[in-house]
Amino acid sequence: MRPLLLLTLLVMLPVAGSGAEDQAPTDERAAAYREFRTRFDAGEFQAALPAATQVVALTLAQSGAESPDMANPLTNLATTHYRLGEFGKALDAYRRAVDVLDLQSDRTDERLIRPLHGTGAALLKLERGAEAVAPLKRAIDIIRHREGLRASAQLPVLHALIEGYAAAGLFEDADREHVNAYNVAEERWGKNDLRLADQLMSYARLKEQMGQYTAARLLYIRAVQMWDTAKPGATGAIPALRGVTRNLRLAYIHGSSTGVESEVPSVLPITSSDWLAMPSSDGERSLQNALQRLDVAGPDPALRGAVLVDLGDWYITAKAGTRAIAAWRDAWAALAEAGDTSLLAAPAPVVYRAPQIAVSQRAEDPEIHVVREIQVRMGISADGSVLDASIANPDPEQEAAERAVISAARRATWRPAFRDGQPVATGDFVFRERVYVKLPRSAG
Repeated sequence: MRPLLLLTLLVMLPVAGSGAEDQAPTDERAAAYREFRTRFDAGEFQAALPAATQVVALTLAQSGAESPDMANPLTNLATTHYRLGEFGKALDAYRRAVDVLDLQSDRTDERLIRPLHGTGAALLKLERGAEAVAPLKRAIDIIRHREGLRASAQLPVLHALIEGYAAAGLFEDADREHVNAYNVAEERWGKNDLRLADQLMSYARLKEQMGQYTAARLLYIRAVQMWDTAKPGATGAIPALRGVTRNLRLAYIHGSSTGVESEVPSVLPITSSDWLAMPSSDGERSLQNALQRLDVAGPDPALRGAVLVDLGDWYITAKAGTRAIAAWRDAWAALAEAGDTSLLAAPAPVVYRAPQIAVSQRAEDPEIHVVREIQVRMGISADGSVLDASIANPDPEQEAAERAVISAARRATWRPAFRDGQPVATGDFVFRERVYVKLPRSAG
């Protein structure tokens, strides 16, 4: 997941505050920095880029490439590239900032926090999550060394670190840090602050990725309870209500994971006996609850459409095809009102069990495996049945993987594509699955 989502916190990387550029001894550098800051703060990142580049060049000319005075200008340049979506360039500049500080300063220098955070964030955007762990963990260690184990300043970095751990398949580490993040947030904001509901939903998404669907559902239920305590009937609870339904579906499709499914997440204020008595929170009921909230709150056709898509997926999973088509038709009408029907533009697998060789299923040794993308060209009828399927990118080295993926795709239950509010057959849809393929043995 990719799951795990990239976190909103990652796109909020700050530019460096006061530093060499704020105390510029030359009028030219001071003017360049003011221009950069004005443009950046206005969200004009393309216009801010030349000024950020100029500040780096002027600082280099005055102080030299290895001066710690280079760190803030490089961090600001990197963050500008990041905001522009130029993650490779951002990574290079963040790393240069870390390097100059490592050469001249203490390894716990607080100026390292921003470029280390940025390095990890850029690596996550480049889908190199395993590499992101080391710089993000180092940033966390510096914050905790300087401000204590429960410092609230660590939260943005901590969520990035959690994503890095998950991307690397280090789920136990990700789980532990999620509990830390929740405890820090609770101490910082208080037990009833709605921002804790966001923390719970983030944790639920990790549990979902881990295949611990019961734990994820309980976390989503708790988030709904928090919303309804603070703002009864609020639409803010709808993502959690959708999460409840989704995890009930996933548990039906995949069963329980091999993790400790019977334990209640420690952040929940309930005991094991409470958990055993918890209602199943029927998926249809949760989504109808979400629709009722939208009825009261007023028009939000995009969100209504998304909820109705979920409802149709629930029905098709329960083999109620007629009700599924009706829900998806209503979803298309709502999405059309919102001006974007792309959610229903192509077929989608609703009940799909990925083969064991899929990257989503487990991590394999990169020394003996390579990741390949298998592409299956499919025909999907208007009722979601598979008309035909063939490999679009055949390769003799991945024949076994191709057979596994095409078999899984054929067995899946599909949501059809929609045009003008009606389900339609699709003859040339390409389904993609990333899999592990063993590297060929060397002749020696």
